[in-house]
Amino acid sequence: MDAKKARALTKNWGDKPCNHPSIDKEYDAGSSTGDYICTQCGQVIDKDEWKKEQEKNE
Repeated sequence: MDAKKARALTKNWGDKPCNHPSIDKEYDAGSSTGDYICTQCGQVIDKDEWKKEQEKNE
């Protein structure tokens, strides 16, 4: 996901809770930043923590 798009998602999402159902790699100017972004709310997410949470919910 493009960093600019992620910032717009975060702005539009506001402070509502999000269970971060899906994440994607963050890119800025076509290069990976090394971060992961929730595709629903735009928040930066730690990939390992996200995986642990998803496993708990299965």
